[in-house]
Amino acid sequence: MLELLQMWALVEVLGIIFLPLTVTVFHNIPDRGWAWSKALAVLVTSFCVWWPLMVIQALPFSRIFILAVVLLLLALNVVGFLRTRQTILRMVRSNSLYIIATEAVFLVMVFLLGWLRSFGPDIHSYEMFMDEGFLASIMRSQHFPPPDMWYAGYSINYYYYAHYIVGFLAKLLGQLPSVAFNTGISMLYGLTAVSLFGVSSNLVSWSRHLRRQRQIVIDKEQDEPQQEQPIHAIPGALKIGIPFGLITVIMALMFGNMASAFQWFHDRGSANGYDWFNPTRIIPRTINEFPAFSFLLSDFHAHVLSLAFTIMAIGLALNLLLEHEGKGIFLFGRGWRLILTLGVTSLSLGGLFVMNGWDLPTYMGLAIVCIALQQWLLNKRRFSWRLALDVAAPSLALAVLAILLFLPFHLTFISPSQGIGIAPLSERSSLRNELLIYTFLAFVFLSLLFSDIITRTFRPAPAPNIEAPTEPGSDEPETAPQEAYLSWPFIGTMTGLGFIVIGLACQFFNPANVTLFIALGITITAIVAIMQKIDDRAHAFTLLLGAVAFALIAGCEVFFLRDVFVDNNPRMNSVFKFYFQAWILLSIAGGAGFYYILENFQLKERLQGSLRYVVTGGKIVWGTILLVLVLASSIYPIVAPYYRFVRFDPVTQQTGMFRTNSLDGLNYLQRDPASVGDYNAIRWLNANISGSPVIVEAVGDDYTYYARVSGLTGLPTIMGWIGHEYQWRVQWFNRNPANAAEFNSRKDEVTKIYTDPNPQDVLATMARYHAQYIYVSTLERSTYSKANLNRFGSFMQVVYHNQDVTIYKVKA
Repeated sequence: MLELLQMWALVEVLGIIFLPLTVTVFHNIPDRGWAWSKALAVLVTSFCVWWPLMVIQALPFSRIFILAVVLLLLALNVVGFLRTRQTILRMVRSNSLYIIATEAVFLVMVFLLGWLRSFGPDIHSYEMFMDEGFLASIMRSQHFPPPDMWYAGYSINYYYYAHYIVGFLAKLLGQLPSVAFNTGISMLYGLTAVSLFGVSSNLVSWSRHLRRQRQIVIDKEQDEPQQEQPIHAIPGALKIGIPFGLITVIMALMFGNMASAFQWFHDRGSANGYDWFNPTRIIPRTINEFPAFSFLLSDFHAHVLSLAFTIMAIGLALNLLLEHEGKGIFLFGRGWRLILTLGVTSLSLGGLFVMNGWDLPTYMGLAIVCIALQQWLLNKRRFSWRLALDVAAPSLALAVLAILLFLPFHLTFISPSQGIGIAPLSERSSLRNELLIYTFLAFVFLSLLFSDIITRTFRPAPAPNIEAPTEPGSDEPETAPQEAYLSWPFIGTMTGLGFIVIGLACQFFNPANVTLFIALGITITAIVAIMQKIDDRAHAFTLLLGAVAFALIAGCEVFFLRDVFVDNNPRMNSVFKFYFQAWILLSIAGGAGFYYILENFQLKERLQGSLRYVVTGGKIVWGTILLVLVLASSIYPIVAPYYRFVRFDPVTQQTGMFRTNSLDGLNYLQRDPASVGDYNAIRWLNANISGSPVIVEAVGDDYTYYARVSGLTGLPTIMGWIGHEYQWRVQWFNRNPANAAEFNSRKDEVTKIYTDPNPQDVLATMARYHAQYIYVSTLERSTYSKANLNRFGSFMQVVYHNQDVTIYKVKA
């Protein structure tokens, strides 16, 4: 576990180093970005290492080069500290409790997942060979782009950047890839948690501060709020957000869906125990992962590894919405703040594509919506050509720079996407399945949405001669004519509710469209509520996140991205990736939303007579439903870890969870009867072979032990898991028949190497792929059982032999 402590400490140190940049960029956020300082530091540092390596091929990917970049960035931040030290010191003095809570969230969540992984750190099953292969290939690569470990001669054609981030941190620490697999995902779990904590805490703190400023205005009968000092400098101003930040973390990263609760009731007393995996396969022919499952599985995939950075992108979008002064491009600030804020925001959004391409459209769209709302407020809520230009300028700058910063990746990457498809009615989601996924999250968000509508309806009129104060920086008080105020919100709300009613009615005569109409109705209703709450931008942003989530759900009912699975499972990846985003968005909207719901519950004080009792009864019913849903959602984090890691111990003859006291994912090979000799051989390869020479190993089916050597060492092989390579390169094959022909011949070429009795033909085939090593073990002998695999010793050099494994090398 010492390696986990090292990883945590490194990220902590980087976060401290980058505080000057963080407080400059997150200028408008109550905590000045403290919760994102670590994620921002990791993102910027990794980019400053990656970009030169992609552009200048002579530069080495080494610890010395990484350390040189870190020291340079340290020097720049020292200069920045001289300019920002007062801001940082005021934040530390005034909100030490919030800072302690933030750091505690990161620490606890890193070691929580690390502790769980110590019960089963093994890198095998599912797609772990693939992910470890990416990580190992990147870490042993001397120059970039990194080579594809399963398709020798070519670079990785996948969203590998998040794997690279873990690899660059591990390389700086000197950790093995098999250890970094576990320390890396544990660290990212902590980063995800603290980022979630930061979003909700800041939303609540901003709204609470705004309420107090408005109350001062009303009490003193002033026309405008008097903001004497920024919120981060007000003692204890941020502590109000702590409980709501913690609620968000629990909802997003720990709770299971309703299907996991029903699964527990179904499996009680079953001889096979609890099926912790099944609740992620709800909608037919799709995947419905949620973060608690993904991290418990240790799903070292792009959509999981990028999660902390997508949430930082949400924080940056909020930062733009809270800006009170800048019009057009000056939304990002002036002087150095303009350059740094635009650069970091573009880097964050552009980085999402190279980590997980599915994230970019959502969060770029969110940022542009926030820009549009912010500029609309500054333009006195009037639509004009000037407004269009003010929105276009920062949006275009953001989008263009996001692409340009990662241009070296785009030039070497061919997307497997084959365009947009229209989902047939037979593939759409039933209301039952949607409820199995989103009941709790949807319940909380709908509680926020409709309590906002109700409290707006019963809002008391402003006191005589006192205008209802608006958020600092808003150009108009909330004094629109009553008839104008009532018209469009009423029509919009009724339209949204109408879609919801139509959706519910579809359950009886057109079930295929139930989810579409209900999700659209909720989205429309939320948009109306956003415009009504825009004077509290944090409240409006909370509603916006929920609206985006339901818009994604509605969009998946109509559109899907055509990929290699289009013929059999057309919506599989679209539902998978966008529902994963919706879970996070709804968790934040719900976590922060609890604050606004509690505020709305004060409605009873405005009512008289029997209506007060009706509201009281409604609260009791609401609280009861909430308690039931919380208990149901809590089943998964309580029960699933045991069944994820339970095993039989041959030494003690007992079944249970047993700690390995290690986070090395290769140790299991020592006791694996299917891999006799592989442990020592793979250790030898990792210790003695530098660079990325090609090694030949047997080719077989995906999701098996085939391609384990290349996957666990990062050494490229001629052909690894065929199905996965096809998924990543399908468009590359379609564009050039020669590429497809080469791909289709590779398995036969490997077979020829193992079975051809002519040494010259074997060497000639290996030379075409620049292969230097051949790996022979029990698996190769069973795959090519009719061939004499000992013959390689007659014309090649034996560089390793132990147990059932022999490794041969082409003689110089």
